[in-house]
Amino acid sequence: MRGQEMAVAGTVNGVAGAETRRGVLAASGWMLMALMGLQAAVGFVVYFWPRKTGAFGSVISAGKVSDYKVGDIKYFVEGKFYLARLEEGFIALYQKCPHLGCVVPWQKDYVYQDKTGWFRCPCHGSTYSMQGQIVFGPAPRPLDYMKIQIKGGSVQVNSGLIMKRDEWVASQAVSA
Repeated sequence: MRGQEMAVAGTVNGVAGAETRRGVLAASGWMLMALMGLQAAVGFVVYFWPRKTGAFGSVISAGKVSDYKVGDIKYFVEGKFYLARLEEGFIALYQKCPHLGCVVPWQKDYVYQDKTGWFRCPCHGSTYSMQGQIVFGPAPRPLDYMKIQIKGGSVQVNSGLIMKRDEWVASQAVSA
């Protein structure tokens, strides 16, 4: 076979270890599939991994019932909610406006309808009562609320369970 090159497996022009274009593309494809599989596995583990206590999406201890008097409102940054002590009991209001998702702050000095203290959306002016009931603005419904339990005299708010509602009903508040 003089003048002809002999093809030997794993060689290019007789040089061992040299890669072919096809081999490089095949290896790249396998590496890409392995990375996608790894990403899916990590996502699966993170989704099912228990959340930290006290972080959004978990149960947050909001203090003792005795720490609150009727009319008190406290903001919990880590849980993204306001805890209000009403005459009917406690309600935990999710901070997002149901209109476009803006964060709705409690404005204790804001006067509307001869009353002081309202939740007021800075984006489009939706105004909510202390119970989260919409009283003015483009929002289609009241502020969403979170499940509350009273255990051993402590208020526990489940920030992972956000409930929508069409109107304020006294039974949405949890009595102490």
